[in-house]
Amino acid sequence: MFDLSYIEIISDRKVPQRKTQPQSYYRDLVGQMGVGDWCTVKEKDYGRFLAGVSAYSKGRYALYKHPKHEGQYVFTLTR
Repeated sequence: MFDLSYIEIISDRKVPQRKTQPQSYYRDLVGQMGVGDWCTVKEKDYGRFLAGVSAYSKGRYALYKHPKHEGQYVFTLTR
């Protein structure tokens, strides 16, 4: 077992400010896109892309198979 006796819960002060911001490629990607902008995603990256981008687009997107290119998907912002 771990020795956690040194941990003290602090509830009488505010939490200190962060010195670093967590980086997210998907947050930056969705943030710079406007309604109607789109990009293509390879089939092998589909699952990872969907998981990353859905957190930052909150249902404002469509992700579907490309009608002409086999093994690619189209991602677009709808609202």
